[in-house]
Amino acid sequence: MSSEGSVVAAAEIAAMLGVSRQRVTQLTAKPDFPAPLTTLTVGKIWSYADVKSWAENGGRTVLPIPAR
Repeated sequence: MSSEGSVVAAAEIAAMLGVSRQRVTQLTAKPDFPAPLTTLTVGKIWSYADVKSWAENGGRTVLPIPAR
């Protein structure tokens, strides 16, 4: 997944950053993490482009998200 118009949830962010979902919870609580677009019944969703930019600006490697 690399479409700039895509959205991601915690599981996809974990895959993008190569971290656990628990670590995603910690990262998304940081004040500099992008705000979620909305909260659905299944949880929060973020803009793929916003999360990718945040990660790259922080010196993190962004991994491809495996297809499901």
